[in-house]
Order: sequence, then C-alpha cells, then structure tokens
Amino acid sequence: MFRTVTLVLVAGVALAGCQTVNRALSYDQKVHQVKMPDDTYRVFEHPKEDVVMTTSSIGTAIGAGAARGATLGLAQPFTPEQRHEAAARKFLDDTGRANCKITRGYLLAQPQYEFFYECPV
Repeated sequence: MFRTVTLVLVAGVALAGCQTVNRALSYDQKVHQVKMPDDTYRVFEHPKEDVVMTTSSIGTAIGAGAARGATLGLAQPFTPEQRHEAAARKFLDDTGRANCKITRGYLLAQPQYEFFYECPV
C-alpha cells in the first residue's frame, strides 16, 4: 500500500513538472528585456493568449538558486511576485497596452510567473 501511494505521488510530481515545462515552452521564444530598478526582467509573450511570462535576469536567477542550494533550501531568495507583476505592467505599458488590466498572476516555476491580462475592446 505504501509503495503504491508513493508511486502515485512521485508520478504526480513528475507530471506537474512536465506540464510546467510544456507551458513555458508554449511562449514565443523572443525575449523582451524590461529594465526595472531592482533587475532587468525577461518577458515572454504567449502567441495565442493574453498572458505574459516574466523571469528574473539570468544572473539573479543563478544567484538565487546558488543561495538556496548553499542553505539546503532554507533561504528563499527569489524575487517576490509583486516585482514580477510590476515588470509585466511595464512591458504592457511599453508595448502600447497601458489600458490593459492584469487580472491575475501566479508562480509557474521559480523564478517564472505568468500574468493574465484583459484589454478593453
């Protein structure tokens, strides 16, 4: 019984990881750089949905991962969602969509966030 439950849990975690990777790969691979006071974020636009994905600069992401690894996961040095949302907002503003509203966002996988937006017609 324990073995079956463990196998189901491991399979579920692996499947969730695959879904996250597949979701990230569904974005246009063109990288948009958005300079913010704390970092230069990379923003990716989904080609078929009103959604953008943000991620920290490569240097920041590597540094956060190294700090987390060095503390055996005790430190959580990743950039908070509010800063990612501010970068998504600036991207929309800079690309002529200042009238669009970010409706929701969530952590896709550290350090990537997705933000859905709606634009008035």
